Amino acid sequence: MSRVLIPVVLQFQKVAANSGINITFETPGVRWSLGRRLGDSMGFSYNVTSDASDSGTPILRSVAFNDSVLQLTTSAIAPASNDFTFTLFVEVEEGTTFVQGYCTVNNEANVLAFFSDGPPALWRNGRISASFHRESRRYHTVLLNIRNVRPGRQLDIVVDSDMDANVRWSFGPYRRGANGIMVSNQTSGAVQLASWSMTSSEIRLRTGDTGSSTDLALRTYVSYGEVDPGRLFLKTVGDTDISVLAQVGTRQPQWVGSAYTLFTL
Repeated sequence: MSRVLIPVVLQFQKVAANSGINITFETPGVRWSLGRRLGDSMGFSYNVTSDASDSGTPILRSVAFNDSVLQLTTSAIAPASNDFTFTLFVEVEEGTTFVQGYCTVNNEANVLAFFSDGPPALWRNGRISASFHRESRRYHTVLLNIRNVRPGRQLDIVVDSDMDANVRWSFGPYRRGANGIMVSNQTSGAVQLASWSMTSSEIRLRTGDTGSSTDLALRTYVSYGEVDPGRLFLKTVGDTDISVLAQVGTRQPQWVGSAYTLFTL
């Protein structure tokens, strides 16, 4: 039977220092994986696409996984409560649409588990489960970390392709359970969005005139037509002191500036 790789993003919150975390699957045929051996595929990563921890203090002391078990250990010198992001893949048999198992973590902690392009499952200490779909071929998730957003600023994020592939920004696949668009504040700043809009080629953000500097996380999609372009380009138009880190699908994130940056699909 053929097997399918499902990308997973785990957002850990309020994890204690000097403690062990185990996430174990009990569903037959489900196992953790590094993913495909392709160019700049993410494999597993720690805090690559998150601004949740910027203290410089190591949070993780060790990482290990073997088939159905993922084990993380936090550092003894980490803060008492820690937030961090971890990415990996699960490998499942064709047709598998759910996983079950258990999570071992301190009682105050929780985990948001994103499988493929679906909404997150909330896990705590004890029994866990999640359902998922195989990724839609013509849609790719895009995670944008937008840093140093100040009041009274405007930023446009433009997508393009060098092929006749009709690459465009999108709300995601038209099916039940798709994630759609998510916007969250990554810091304690109070910048308000005065306007937000999206066309096929451009996402435009404009902040209000009050508040303080903050960082935003925006999760959305790009899609294409009948022709698979294999690559696309992103660039920003606006205030140069705003920086954007973009991850397309399961590829390595890159900084995006006023010149087009190439992303493979």
